[in-house]
Amino acid sequence: DQQAHEPMQINQLIEDLVQLEAKRTDGIEMVLSPDCPVINMNIIAVKRVLANLVENARRYGNGWIRITSGWDKEWVRFCVEDNGPGIRPDQIQTLFQPFTQGDTARGSVGSGLGLAIIKRIVERHQGQILLDNRREGGLRATVRLPRD
Repeated sequence: DQQAHEPMQINQLIEDLVQLEAKRTDGIEMVLSPDCPVINMNIIAVKRVLANLVENARRYGNGWIRITSGWDKEWVRFCVEDNGPGIRPDQIQTLFQPFTQGDTARGSVGSGLGLAIIKRIVERHQGQILLDNRREGGLRATVRLPRD
């Protein structure tokens, strides 16, 4: 799987996606950390993770989506936030299992595969994905990818 990894800056990936999404969503807010280091990743797979999280934010949010990026010594991260109903804390773990959906919480229908696939891609990069509710309401999905 490693041979598919190429150097890329996460901000570039986010900007590319937001440009594509601009046709479908008015105004994804971007707050990108300057000087995000370039890391090796499977660009197509990580773009799919980002697109899937934005799709979820569009489906479950109330029209506001923010994507942020950041980094520290060990990780490069990006977050996708929405202003929807969020999810119950006791449902967060089950959301990553195939065919489990937070649809009872978030009132809509999907394939139920999205987050399971996302988690697999992120783990294949030795990364982590965290879901948590925003204090202001809505969900935040944070993906951390290792810098080396």
